[in-house]
Amino acid sequence: MRLPIRQICVAVAAAWVVAAAPAQAGRATQTMPVSVTVLSGCTVSASPLNWNVPVPVNGDLDSSTIVTVRCPPNTAFVVEMDNGLHAAGPNRRVRNATLNAHIRYDVYKNAARTQPWGSGPTRSLAGNSGLTGTAVLPVYGRLQSNRSLRAGGYTDTVTVTINF
Repeated sequence: MRLPIRQICVAVAAAWVVAAAPAQAGRATQTMPVSVTVLSGCTVSASPLNWNVPVPVNGDLDSSTIVTVRCPPNTAFVVEMDNGLHAAGPNRRVRNATLNAHIRYDVYKNAARTQPWGSGPTRSLAGNSGLTGTAVLPVYGRLQSNRSLRAGGYTDTVTVTINF
C-alpha cells in the first residue's frame, strides 16, 4: 500500500515533534557515605640550641630555641628531655672529642631559667595542641660560665619525647 506524500510528511513531522519534545522533569537521589578518621598520633620537632662563645667568658651565656608539637586538635601532651649524650650525672654537657673537654649547660621551661626542663613530673612540660593542633614551645638554654674554655666546637644531643 502506497501512502500519499502528504501523509508521509505529516507522519514524519509528528514523529519529529514527539522526539523533540522535552523529557518530563524528574529527580533521582543517591546516598554518599562520609567518614572521618582522626589519627591519634603526635609528632615533635626541635630546632638547634646554639651558642657562639667569645673567649674569655666572664659569665653565663643564654640562648633559646623552640620545640614544635603537632597533634590532632585539643590533644593534651607532656614533653620531656633527657640529659643528653655527654651528661655527668644530672649535669648536661657539650663535648669536644678532640680536646676531650666539656662545658656544662642546661635547658629551662621559662625565660627566667629557674625551671629546668627534663623528665618526670616536676621537670617535664604539660601542654595542649589547641584548636590548630600545633603548639610551639620556647626552650631556654644557659651555658655555665667557664674561664678555662678552649676554642673549638662542642656538641651534644638531647632526646625530646612527647607523651600524649
